[in-house]
Amino acid sequence: MKLPKIDYDFWLSNWNDTVGRGKVYTNKNLREYIKFDNDINSCTAEIYKLTKSNKLSKQTILQVVDLIYSWGGPSGRMFYSKTNGKESPREELEMNKNTFQKYLDGIKLAKEGKTSSIKMFNSIRGIGPSYASKHSYFWSVNSYNPLIIIDSKIAGALGYNTIDLLLKDYSYTQIIKSFIHKAEAEFKEKNPTKVERALFAFHNFYFLNDNSNWKNKNETENFEEAKRLANILFEK
Repeated sequence: MKLPKIDYDFWLSNWNDTVGRGKVYTNKNLREYIKFDNDINSCTAEIYKLTKSNKLSKQTILQVVDLIYSWGGPSGRMFYSKTNGKESPREELEMNKNTFQKYLDGIKLAKEGKTSSIKMFNSIRGIGPSYASKHSYFWSVNSYNPLIIIDSKIAGALGYNTIDLLLKDYSYTQIIKSFIHKAEAEFKEKNPTKVERALFAFHNFYFLNDNSNWKNKNETENFEEAKRLANILFEK
């Protein structure tokens, strides 16, 4: 797998200073469940704190779920929406024993550092592939093999327009291994999250979330690499 030739230290710092200091997402549906009015860095810390325990109440698990959607932004808003007279996926998760058990199974797999947790979370109505990796990431942070978030921004930073196209060429396991190797080279530690955040910040600065166009074309850090990716993603 070819990772972009960028300044990973610069973009990781950029994530902490820009993305991390941004406000969490909320709307009226989400606020029925949680009111967290701080920034992304604070939300991350709160999720880390709650997911450390091996003895989790249902209330705590649902709190983590709501924090993940606060953290993740507006792309996850439909998880809290009722459509065609059906209960929202969030309501189903809380009220349906089978659905909640699937979520518990996903937590167990994630805490074991297994990429199969992503498939388990993705099998729950309303979560989807992008958020499935977010749930897996947060529940795996204390495992021996922490997972990473693979969303449209990461796919774009790797030269793929969608997550599905990326996963046709590489498995989650292969991607994580590549990120670990890159983390060792760039940061002298086996922390794939640092690579993921650097790529996220790089993509977030230059490109739209759906990989369809430029977000801005300011010729700043690693602009030549951004142009190379633009030629792959949309300037064909």
